[in-house]
Amino acid sequence: MRKFLCLSLLTATVAAAPAAQEPSVALFKSGVEQVAVAALVRDSRGRLVMDLKPSDFELFDDGHRRKLTNVWSEPSPASVAILMDASGSMASKLPRAREMANALVAGLQPGTDEVAFYTFDTSLHEIRPFSKTFTATEGAWHATKAYGATSLWDAIAETAQKISDRQRRRALVVITDGVDSASTLKPSDVSAIASSLDVPVYILVVAFAPDDAASEGPMRGPMADLAAWTGGDSFTVFDGPSVLTATSQLLAELHHQYIVAFEPGGTPGWHALVLRARKPGLFVRARSGYMVK
Repeated sequence: MRKFLCLSLLTATVAAAPAAQEPSVALFKSGVEQVAVAALVRDSRGRLVMDLKPSDFELFDDGHRRKLTNVWSEPSPASVAILMDASGSMASKLPRAREMANALVAGLQPGTDEVAFYTFDTSLHEIRPFSKTFTATEGAWHATKAYGATSLWDAIAETAQKISDRQRRRALVVITDGVDSASTLKPSDVSAIASSLDVPVYILVVAFAPDDAASEGPMRGPMADLAAWTGGDSFTVFDGPSVLTATSQLLAELHHQYIVAFEPGGTPGWHALVLRARKPGLFVRARSGYMVK
């Protein structure tokens, strides 16, 4: 496996800023050798596809085809940050949120994968730093109490930056009821930050029952858009079976990502990315772009 040359990242600031300012995003200096993109491939029946070769992919950067310098899918360690909504609106849903967090941790590989726990209301709180030791995970959430307003978008952006320098396979898992009442950032700002950092965001929305969700089909709206733009996904969970379905899919995707590398463009500004499979009937999910200084 070829090693990546170090990418110089200017970390984004997620403190309150006037709305007229451009959102802060991570910037890749135009002289870096490679940019990495985590990608998932499914067939027309929704099954993960893991036997593709570099020649099976094509990538477009602002509409221009880019040569891929490396593609691989070998098993490798994963970094997962679990971000739990602890605002007042989650008071009756925290038991289900803890159940989801514990199910996710149970599916990781101790000693190989690493996990960190965060909570948020109007600010972000680190409950447990990244560790490869998964003992006493249940106790990590015992002191979590639901209180205060919700800065959902701000918390996602700040946590994405904390995971951006971890292992190549990584994910930010957000457990929330989907309410935001106090963020200074908009979903589009956050998606730009997470996409530039190549941090797939998975959003698990806790509902009381299927009727509590907008529909039983795919989630729609700002949360679903943010997850999709970063290469992640979104789910609604309301009982034990739906928790198992969501966490199983998330874990399978985390451990079956392709890592696609290419030489970035030199034009400053936002670069829109489209990664496709050449074989018909295959669907690729990856982040939407990156920023060049």
